[in-house]
Amino acid sequence: MVIQSMFRKFEEKIKLKRFDENAELREKRDHILKRLRDNIPNAFEWFSQGSYAMETGVQPLNGDYDIDVGVVFNVERVTHDPVTVKGWVHKALESHTTRVEWRRPCVTVYYQQSGETVYHVDLAILVKEPYAGSMYLAIGKEHSAKEQREWQPDDRKGFIVAVEQRFLGEDAAQFRRVIRYLKRWRDVHFASEGRAAPTGLGLTVAAYHWFQPTKTGSYYDPTYDDLGATASLVQVIRQGFKRTWDQRLGNHVHRLSLRFPCAPHDDVFERMTNQQMQEFYQRLEKLSGWLEEARRTGSVTPLRAAFGTDFPEK
Repeated sequence: MVIQSMFRKFEEKIKLKRFDENAELREKRDHILKRLRDNIPNAFEWFSQGSYAMETGVQPLNGDYDIDVGVVFNVERVTHDPVTVKGWVHKALESHTTRVEWRRPCVTVYYQQSGETVYHVDLAILVKEPYAGSMYLAIGKEHSAKEQREWQPDDRKGFIVAVEQRFLGEDAAQFRRVIRYLKRWRDVHFASEGRAAPTGLGLTVAAYHWFQPTKTGSYYDPTYDDLGATASLVQVIRQGFKRTWDQRLGNHVHRLSLRFPCAPHDDVFERMTNQQMQEFYQRLEKLSGWLEEARRTGSVTPLRAAFGTDFPEK
């Protein structure tokens, strides 16, 4: 019970507020959407996505808040080049801040303060089929060759709904808490730059597939066990790794492959190298050891080693 109360305090400290609770982040998003409406003649819809939409976000350790927005145009993809449509958004925003980047899967707007990025908004540019309603993501950079431009099937809205419906009531609340714990572990133990760390989406998909609510007590009066739930999920994720031969390294490595449950059904860990995967596996092993030690001893010391100093001492 004491450990559980500490997990709840920890979650309250790291939990990222929703847009309707965070006026500053909502203001940044709304400024961008107004800029698009004022500068693009084509009608579009938009929706919040990512951790804000799924309520699984954590306060960033580096102060760089990541806001994800889907911008959906009702145009025919067969007659519109994805880079052209993406260009509408980039042109409308290129002077909005001092740094607007054209990236392969999105357009990113950075807000800086004293030379440091304090917010960035990732805009996924999509089109929607007029009758079927299927959506496609614009892939490609400004000067990408024709074969590097594509409309990729995309059902991120479907995944948001799937996460929302995966569990109900307090089971759903524990599901989201455990995702936040893993995201904070990731932030504490992996470098913030590059692709060495598992993505927040990857951890969320793993939880979507493998999380099981953990509680004790009666059906009508359960006591939730976040330590047990986190330890069980970490164990199942570790078991999902398969040994594969790495020709370059000259030995076997552990690798995790996990499909996104909606379109485009790609492997959410595909971009991690074998070396990065090996480090991911080894750090999961260490995390599993810390969680087991906490369960065995009732000490918060291993939990602070796992999740950082935001985990309460008492």
